Formats: sequence, structure tokens, C-alpha cells
Amino acid sequence: MRRVTLIPISLIILLCLSGCWDRKEINEVTLVTGLALEAGEGDTFSLTIEGINASELDPSMSEGLTPSITYELKGLTMAELLTKMNMGITRELNFSHARTLIVDEQVAKQGLSKFLQFLEKSGQFRNDFQIIVARGVSASDVITTTYPIQKVPSLKIYEQITTIEENWGGYPQTALPDFIFSLTAVGKEPVAAAVTVTGNPDKGSNIENNKELDLRALIEFDGMALFEDDQLKGFLSVEETRNYMWIQDIDQTTTSARCGEDGFFAMEIFNSHTKIDTEFVDLVPKINVQIVVEGDIHDNQCPDSLDDIKTYEKYQKLMKEHLETKLETTIAVVQEDYGIDIFGFGEQLRKQHYQQFKKHIKDWNEEFKRADISVKASVYLRRDGMRTKSFIEQLD
Repeated sequence: MRRVTLIPISLIILLCLSGCWDRKEINEVTLVTGLALEAGEGDTFSLTIEGINASELDPSMSEGLTPSITYELKGLTMAELLTKMNMGITRELNFSHARTLIVDEQVAKQGLSKFLQFLEKSGQFRNDFQIIVARGVSASDVITTTYPIQKVPSLKIYEQITTIEENWGGYPQTALPDFIFSLTAVGKEPVAAAVTVTGNPDKGSNIENNKELDLRALIEFDGMALFEDDQLKGFLSVEETRNYMWIQDIDQTTTSARCGEDGFFAMEIFNSHTKIDTEFVDLVPKINVQIVVEGDIHDNQCPDSLDDIKTYEKYQKLMKEHLETKLETTIAVVQEDYGIDIFGFGEQLRKQHYQQFKKHIKDWNEEFKRADISVKASVYLRRDGMRTKSFIEQLD
């Protein structure tokens, strides 16, 4: 009797373990790693996808063919174009490994919302892909420029920007949720990373480019794109982008300041914290940015002795002045040239002085232009490298 009872129970359990209903074998799909958006004629736009040629990424199976393929279609909506891609591609497309959405300048100037709303709603995409603006080149040039080490362009870009963020700290996180959060936030405008292709983009799409010591085309990080709502307004340089990241609590970086007529010293930052205090003074927004940084002396071109406490005090003061000057300069550039609050100062005012800020919710960018913004830095040098005595001291 007990055995008879177990049979139906076992059958029910087996039904629960039937596996994924939508499972696809890897050799039945093409993994899409990147998308590129470009402007078309009238209401149309161009969508290019980048798919992996997986066998070329396996050394035991590689035949020297292209590591990825691209295919372009023109149309009116992303939903339609993504379902039509099999007009030129054989396998079903899988978008769960998409790493980049490259947007050309013209599309970015017209606005990104109509594209992003589809990507946010779609269950085919993860939301951790990076939104990147192609600066001075077409978006399709970016995802067709190969690289000998990481052969798939979008994977190369993703790994490259991750490394920049971890080592130098000058990369703004621009995944889909980050962009949409800034787009819908009160008192902060969106930003996105910018890349370009140095050299000849036409040569970059040829795998022969990977056989050159000096690559004929190379994808490079090229600063940051600034948006008002969802429309591109301009760019910041690479160094100005890093200055922006200081205010956003940079994780770690290395920065240099002059230590005298003899040269510069470099400070490796391992801890940085930013506090923003706000108030209204005579109806003018007053914003005080306080930055506390800790780090080590990483390089020193001057003959100052690094076993003397006075050298550390001198360098701390020099770095403090250096940081305050360059951050205030970048903030002034954004205020005067673009007039949009990408830093989130309005967001802080809303939290700290809501009753006063709510009067300017609709015209905060105008208030940002005339805001009195100051930066105060506190710098703490904790130690030197392996040696405190430098041979440079002995040359004088």
C-alpha cells in the first residue's frame, strides 16, 4: 500500500523538475554583446547589432575568422527591428549578454527616452549594460573596431571601462538604471561615458588590424557626455570627467600636483569621501563641497626628503590647493557653458531645504547657473612607498 502511494507522489515531483520551458542550446542562438544606434532619414533610425562568433573565441576551434559579426537594419522602433534581424542572421538572437549600447551624437541630441523605455521594459535584456556616446565617430564604427586581446569590440569596451573605474576612477557608471534614475530625479541631470576611435575606423573592422604592433584603429575612452533631460548638450574631457567623479565619491585614483620648480609628485588615493552642504543665502543657492582624501605618495620628482614630516605637510597643502582649484574650475565650466546640474547639487538641496527648493523644482538649472559653489579639500598623506630615501636627494 505504501509503495502504491509513493508512485503518484513521485510523478508529481518529476513534473516539478521538468526543467526550463524556454531552454535553448548554445549552438542554436547568437549571443548579442552590443548595439549601436544611429540617425536615419525622417523618423527612421539605424540599429546595428554585434553578435559573437563563439568558435573564434576558443583557441582549439579558431580558424582565424572574424570573432564577431554585425548586422544593420533601418526602421521606426527597436521592437520591430530586433525581431527582423533574422533577415540577415541565421540563429535566434539572445540579448542577455549585451554589454554596451553605443549611441551616436545625432541620436543623443534628439533624445534617448524612446529607445530606453523599450530596453527597460523588455525581458530580453539585463539592465547592467553601459550607455555610451560615440564622440566624433559613428556608433557602428565603435562596435566594429577589433582588438587583438579582447577580440569582441563590445566586450573589449566593457572590460576597458571596468578597469578604468577600478584603477583610475575616472569612469562614470552609466548602466541603464543609473541613467534612468538621473533622468527622473529632481535636481540632477544624466551623464554617459563617451568613447572615440583613434586612427582609421575603416581599418579597425578588418581582423588584419590585430596583426599590427601599432594598431591602425583603437577604441579609446574620451570623457563624458552631458544631458539635459534625455538630450545631449555637450562633453567634458577625460580629466574633467575625473573631476566630476571626485564629487561623486571616487573609489580610488592617482593624481599629480606640482611640488616645486623641479617637477611633480603623485598621490595614490585609496579613500575618498565627499559631503555636500547646501543653503540659500539672500535667495541664492550656496553649496559647499567638502572632500576628504587619504593616500600615499606614489611618485616624487622633487628632492624633498620623504622621512621629514614637513615634506608631508607641504605636499598635503599643495594637493589640497590643487584639488580645490581643478574641481571648482570644472564646476564653473559646467555652470557657464552648459547650465545643467549633473552633480546632483539640486538633489541635495531638495533633501536639506525642501521648502525653499520646491519653489525652483521646474527651473532648478537656472538657479544652478547662479549658485555660489565652493570646494574645500582635506588631504591626508599616510605613507611613502618602499623607500623613504630617494637618490634624487643626493643629486643636490
